[in-house]
Amino acid sequence: MPASHLSAAVAPAADDRNINSSVPDPGRCHERTAEHLIRLHGSQSSSYFALQPDCRHFLSPGLGLVPYVPVKVLGQRVNVVPTSPLAGAQSMGRLLQAFEQSVPGPSLYVGVDQSLLGPLGELGYDATVMGTEFSVDLTRFSLRGKAMKQLRHARNLDRRCRIEVREQCGDEVNWHKVAGISERWRLGKAVKERELGLLTRPPVFADEWGVRKFYAYVEGELAGYVFFDPWYRHHELAGYCANILRASPEMNRLGVLDHIILQAASQFREEGVPELSLGIAPLHGVRHCPGDRPGLRRLQNILYRYGNRLYAFQPLAYHKSRYRGRETPWFVCARELGSTRLVATLMKGTGLLALP
Repeated sequence: MPASHLSAAVAPAADDRNINSSVPDPGRCHERTAEHLIRLHGSQSSSYFALQPDCRHFLSPGLGLVPYVPVKVLGQRVNVVPTSPLAGAQSMGRLLQAFEQSVPGPSLYVGVDQSLLGPLGELGYDATVMGTEFSVDLTRFSLRGKAMKQLRHARNLDRRCRIEVREQCGDEVNWHKVAGISERWRLGKAVKERELGLLTRPPVFADEWGVRKFYAYVEGELAGYVFFDPWYRHHELAGYCANILRASPEMNRLGVLDHIILQAASQFREEGVPELSLGIAPLHGVRHCPGDRPGLRRLQNILYRYGNRLYAFQPLAYHKSRYRGRETPWFVCARELGSTRLVATLMKGTGLLALP
């Protein structure tokens, strides 16, 4: 088991004045502070997204942390919050108020769960469904039944080729080959020249605290890998989110990524991990909810149906749905932005479009 997650010790409530290691980047809190807050309040499967490279951190001592990415579109800056802030339920409202008062520019909360709708609603934000998270209860997950035929086929890939799945840490992996597969993977995507962000965390080809990294080898050659981000409830591990999935094109067609996920899920279950998230399928399951924006909802449904050359909205949702897990809506919440600017901000912030 990699050293990145061997220790179950909780980092202390970090105070930067008492930390003698490296100084954090401007706009970011110390890594130990972020780790402590994720372990304490990171109860959304995307909580680790607070550490993606473009995130800045608004830290209010005693309240919590708001990760945000400043995105400038057509001369206006918008502070995009890519996951639910790290705070307790009693402190969330005060943290959001402090953030709004301290950080200039309108804010946009994206990919947040239902727990944030109340505090944001009190600040005048509306909420519109923007996608669906798929997650699996590992204590009950089974591959039995007709509906799971495709996944059984992927699980049995080792009967058709010599494949081995290993959980490895950094010094056991050829990072040149890992990066090479990533490059080939992106060549098959609509956006080839850059990694996407906000609704996913770009890959980090090195050890990271808490992150589990599984690699598949066929005939001894690296064929694909899946990186799993942790999330927590009050310092207790609540589950892992399959965030980064990459494979060589020929092995991806054989189902190597599902094979890795199923092998990892089996190991997690043996360890007593309760849940596995497959992450969000953007724009899937967008439907009416009270107080939402009908225009934004219609625009998202149009993109979901006709925008698959830009991003594989429907294929991604189909792949996640095959696990027959729980489906949970995630929301986009806005107050001072029109729907057109909102969508343009997300397109630029995620990297789907290179807008001015």
